[in-house]
Amino acid sequence: MEPIAVGIADENEIFRRGLVACLTADLSISVVFEGDLFPSGDAASIVITSSDLALRAEAGVPLVVCTDVPVPDRARALNRVMGVLPRATLKPSQLLAGVRAAASGLQVNLLDTPTCDLSPRNVEVLRLLAQGAATKQISDALGYSERTIKHAVAEVLDELGARSRAEAVAIGIRRGLI
Repeated sequence: MEPIAVGIADENEIFRRGLVACLTADLSISVVFEGDLFPSGDAASIVITSSDLALRAEAGVPLVVCTDVPVPDRARALNRVMGVLPRATLKPSQLLAGVRAAASGLQVNLLDTPTCDLSPRNVEVLRLLAQGAATKQISDALGYSERTIKHAVAEVLDELGARSRAEAVAIGIRRGLI
C-alpha cells in the first residue's frame, strides 16, 4: 500500500518539527514537504497547516488544520478543509487518526470533541471491540470475567456518549483513542 503523502505548512518551526517527528514514526505516512508556505505542485495528497495559512492562500489539496479556534468560513471557502485538530493539546494518536481519516475522504473535527479519560483497561476493551471481538473473547483475552467486561463496555459507551459498540468504535477512531 502506498504511504499517504503529507505536506506540512506552518509558520512555527518547532510545531512543524513535532509534526514531522510524529508522522515519520508511522510507515503508512510519508512527509513530502515541510515549510512555512504551502508546497507548490501536487506532491502532497494532504497538507497539515495553521488556520492563518489556510486563510491566506489556496493549497490546491485537502487540508488538516491545527488550530484552537474554529476555522473561519473564508478559509473553508478557499480550501477543502477535511480535518480540524486542536493545536495546543494535539496528541500523536489524534494527528495520525486525523491524517488517515482525511486521506480517506472523511471529515474530522476534534476541536469540538469533548475529551474523555478512559482507563487503560477500557481503552483495551475498545481496541478489542474495534477488532470485532465479542464479550467472551474480550474476557478471555484480558483475563476478566464476562460480567466485568460487560460493565467495562457499558462504561466505554457512557464515557464516549455512544449508543452502540459500533458507534463507540467510530468515536474512538475519530478521537485517536484506538
